[in-house]
Amino acid sequence: MPQSSAAPTEPSGDQPPPTRSARRLARAGGVPLPDLTPVRRPLCVLASVVLCALTALTAYADPLLLAAAVVFTGLALAWGWLDLLGAPSPTVPRVLVGLVAVTGPVVVAATPDDPYLRNLPVVVGGGLIALLVHQLLRRDGRPRLTESVSIGTAALAILTCGATTVSLARLTGGVDALACAAAGVAVASVADLLVDRPRVRPWLLPLAMLLGGGAAVLASLLAGSPRIGQAVLLGFLVGAVSHAMRRVLATLPAIAGFRGQVASAAAALLLCGVVVLVFSRTLLAG
Repeated sequence: MPQSSAAPTEPSGDQPPPTRSARRLARAGGVPLPDLTPVRRPLCVLASVVLCALTALTAYADPLLLAAAVVFTGLALAWGWLDLLGAPSPTVPRVLVGLVAVTGPVVVAATPDDPYLRNLPVVVGGGLIALLVHQLLRRDGRPRLTESVSIGTAALAILTCGATTVSLARLTGGVDALACAAAGVAVASVADLLVDRPRVRPWLLPLAMLLGGGAAVLASLLAGSPRIGQAVLLGFLVGAVSHAMRRVLATLPAIAGFRGQVASAAAALLLCGVVVLVFSRTLLAG
């Protein structure tokens, strides 16, 4: 009997393999991913430089001033993060995220001995519970519930990474490592100004890493520590992490506004806090 043409057949061996863009489209459920924006955001670069300079200078001045600088950066994140990601009903979550931005660094600074981060999970857990309770109390039908929870949780995660920076003031070599990292993040952000050049755009991540490594080396020479090889590694790491965060957020429509660019700069700096802490604990024996 003739076989039906609708019967399943084995794929022929001469079919070309799917392209990377086709595989990404399939993983996204058929929804195309947003393209990386080719528009320069000078305000984001300026905010990065200002926040990094504030962090480095206060670290050398006094541990309490460093905590205040981290609080300021966290409030900058809370101010624009929910609008940047388009969260529904952002007013109450903005206040809750702002409370965590203030409480986290204060709790770390008030912890008298090592481990300095032992009370930080209490603050983060309380903030997460408050965000979930707010979702239960919403009276707008709770549209985009999962998205709203994810946006708030991401803000808490970034603030947690930033709060760890406060403990560096009491670790061996921690202040110098923080200064090198701040210099690396600030100088690496300059690579974003070349995003409108098609030939340079695919190389912006390695360029940011090179700029971050060079700035960290210069900062280490001025501070006297860490060693040059360690400074290069730290600069590469923070340059890559901060650049990746800014490029991901650059695809969002709200990045064109003042709030969005400031929040992007704050997020890129705060996220590097845990990188510097692990670096100091591991390589500097802090």
